[in-house]
Amino acid sequence: MTDTQLYLAVGVPTIALVLGMIGNGLLFNALSARMSSLEARMLALESSMNTRFDLIMGRLADLDTRLSVLEDRSKRS
Repeated sequence: MTDTQLYLAVGVPTIALVLGMIGNGLLFNALSARMSSLEARMLALESSMNTRFDLIMGRLADLDTRLSVLEDRSKRS
């Protein structure tokens, strides 16, 4: 086996391994960024849902107050 053959036999798999590791690292970083983006969207959605829930609860509280007033009026009559 000549020196060139030895270098190719050792170097080609090593280069393939290094390129694979770099590719996996890039994919991992892309996935991490995507997950962070989805987390931010979920937090925004949760905030929006909490705001809507608070609005609905406020309206229900107003309705309860109105019904209490009507009940008091009906008891007086």
